[in-house]
Amino acid sequence: MKTDVLIIGGGVTGVAVARELSKYDAETTLVEREVDVGWGQSKASYALRHPGVQWPPGSLAQQMIAHGNQLMDQLIEDLDIEFKRSGELVLAFNREEVKALETMQRRGNGINVQGISIMGKNDISRLEPNASEAAIAALYMPTAGVFNPFDLLHGFCENARDNGVNMLMGARVEGISPERSGFRVKTSRGEIRTAYIVNAAGLFAAKVAAMAGIDEFEISSETKGSCLVIDSLLAHKVRHIVTGLIDPGALLRFKLATPTFHGKILLYTAMAVPSKGIEDRSVDKVIFDSTIRAAGGLIPGVDFEKHIIAAFAGLTARNNRGDFIIEPSGKYNRFIHAALPPPGLTASPAVGRRVVEVLKSNGLALREKTGFNPRRRRIESLRDSTPARIEELVKHDPRYGRVVCRCEKVSEAEVIEAIRRGATTIDGVKFRTRASMGRCQGNYCGPELARILANQTGQSFQDITRRGGNSHYANPVHD
Repeated sequence: MKTDVLIIGGGVTGVAVARELSKYDAETTLVEREVDVGWGQSKASYALRHPGVQWPPGSLAQQMIAHGNQLMDQLIEDLDIEFKRSGELVLAFNREEVKALETMQRRGNGINVQGISIMGKNDISRLEPNASEAAIAALYMPTAGVFNPFDLLHGFCENARDNGVNMLMGARVEGISPERSGFRVKTSRGEIRTAYIVNAAGLFAAKVAAMAGIDEFEISSETKGSCLVIDSLLAHKVRHIVTGLIDPGALLRFKLATPTFHGKILLYTAMAVPSKGIEDRSVDKVIFDSTIRAAGGLIPGVDFEKHIIAAFAGLTARNNRGDFIIEPSGKYNRFIHAALPPPGLTASPAVGRRVVEVLKSNGLALREKTGFNPRRRRIESLRDSTPARIEELVKHDPRYGRVVCRCEKVSEAEVIEAIRRGATTIDGVKFRTRASMGRCQGNYCGPELARILANQTGQSFQDITRRGGNSHYANPVHD
């Protein structure tokens, strides 16, 4: 295969770059080692739209977050992304933490964050009645909000693919050979010759660079963070994104209790828990217990532990520069680094534009497509439809009348549409429709999802996997 630009990595950075490049006539290909997009650190996102006040002024991260916020409203409309503007409260419990809030407010004013203010105890209790009474002040940011992170990822991916980007899933990069006119890239799905490479490989970005003989930064995977998902029965307990500082001198380390877009609660706390390697996704008991305690400090008197329905862990691609890296390699100017620590979701549209600018400045000739379509529509769901609309959907397609996942109210028609859009696994369907994300976590709907997948893809039931590899649904074997 030959391509003008090869994007390595199908996380939010990779698919955002793919969508931006799809506006131009360059031949673009994205390769992803997993069988679907967003299964690396993007999968473990806590899905917030950050105003960017934690990052120091002048940093590339703050610039990208501020610009991403400016672009995001139009992107949400164009790609029909599920987003709720819930607002954020950063609680302070002592004078040192209040000073940290003042620092964040100054930073917010510097990047034009609308409506940012510091409020006292009475206003805190008015906005968030269950917040800790020990909080003496809070930074309020009404423009913050929560995404459905998978909808954002799939929106980028589907729109890029519809506009001509080649998507190769399950294509692990195994070697990169620089050539006079570009690079020869060996993958598990064949060889690709490309004029330019965009290295958006997240946790693996330094390893991918090393394949081309480039050693310009390091990626740390020594620690991991974990999130706990709380059942929607407690949704009324947390109205806003409620954040607390772990260390007033380190604004990027925080604890969190936030509503999700679909009415659950997510709990997170930044803890330096050692990982057992770059593939470690286990949730350690120490962080489980610490996250519950941290949530109790923000929202006391709520039995979060009793209502946990899921937990997940993920490594974040921290680099040794402490900032976003979006630049050409000093060794090969056609090899573009796009190595981002969190928060990638908020910054993603700006990062896509920045990478295209870097490609242009390093010789890639780009002409805008006349037929570019910026629009994409998400899968229409029973969950979000009125009774009258449900009746119309069932008349048009009777499979909308057959509910497969009762917890999340997902129909057979939605599952089939998810498969048509690219889902090949149980998790692929799950992240596109929410089937099996409810209280039962797939114990009831799982077999039916596997049956539909088998029928629609022409596979046997025994071949269906949860997430690719050896994760067979009918005969589980751990990878």
